Amino acid sequence: MLKRTITIGVVLAAFMFLSTILFAPAAQAIEWGAMSASPDISPFYVNRYGGDSFTLTVEYQEFFFQYFPVWAQIEVVKSPSWLTVTPTQKTFPLDARTNARKDVKVNLALSEQDVEAPSLSSVTIQVTGRIVLGGELREVALAETDILVGVNPFTQITVSIAKPIERSSPDKELTFPVTIENWGTAQTRVTLSATDVPDDWTDPIISPQQIILDAKKPGDPNPPEKTVSFTVTTPHGTGISYHNDRETFLLQAHAQSFADYWVKEGNQFQKSSKDPENVKQATVYARMMVKNRGFYVPGFEAVILIGALAALAFVIRRRRSN
Repeated sequence: MLKRTITIGVVLAAFMFLSTILFAPAAQAIEWGAMSASPDISPFYVNRYGGDSFTLTVEYQEFFFQYFPVWAQIEVVKSPSWLTVTPTQKTFPLDARTNARKDVKVNLALSEQDVEAPSLSSVTIQVTGRIVLGGELREVALAETDILVGVNPFTQITVSIAKPIERSSPDKELTFPVTIENWGTAQTRVTLSATDVPDDWTDPIISPQQIILDAKKPGDPNPPEKTVSFTVTTPHGTGISYHNDRETFLLQAHAQSFADYWVKEGNQFQKSSKDPENVKQATVYARMMVKNRGFYVPGFEAVILIGALAALAFVIRRRRSN
């Protein structure tokens, strides 16, 4: 009799417990478990061209006994406008008894190229869990995680000359105004030099030889720019002479951004010890031509010398005639 009474009591208690779970109001849903999510890398640096991914570990922790799987869902609730964040698998089941954890790849790529580096922005990912049976009465605590995302620097400058072909005459100075624009994503130093200088011409004068340009502001159609002068002096020869030649000059502009470049090594990013060409460095060339045409007449000292020699020759001739 006692055993029967105890058995009935246990059955009634179990019935009341299950009834509470199944028929209680939704506002009083029992917290049956919790989700967790953790990225393997933060901060994460994205290259301007090409994408990469990090691993998001999603795990379900049960608070009570489990007989049915939980459906997990990954949702990106906040990200900057210039970034595309795509989980490779958005929904999947998790079983607390056999498989309560899953690693999901999350792809990152730039959706806009006009981004200033290396400022960091936050990406928020939310993971929710839904119980297959009785989910209205039993809830799973959601999880949120933040990942800092930055952009690796991209260096890009343009060199423009308003009038790349100029006319001049012998022994004259000629200056080309040269405009340098920074279309890159970071503050940049530009070093200028002249190459392919003709043998009979003196080295051009570039002023200044080095400039610093701020990063282009996102959305601004006018990039930061500065103007330098490229001055050449036409040759004069050794005496009175006529010139009719064309010579070209090559201006080299080497740009290097100040921002750090980050490379992925395992599950973290390290500052690169190298400056990749066309990423943190870039070299641009511009050509200009000088048409040198006209007579060269020696300077005032040469004229005096020629006059003195002529006078001396005249005096000698008179003495011989006498």
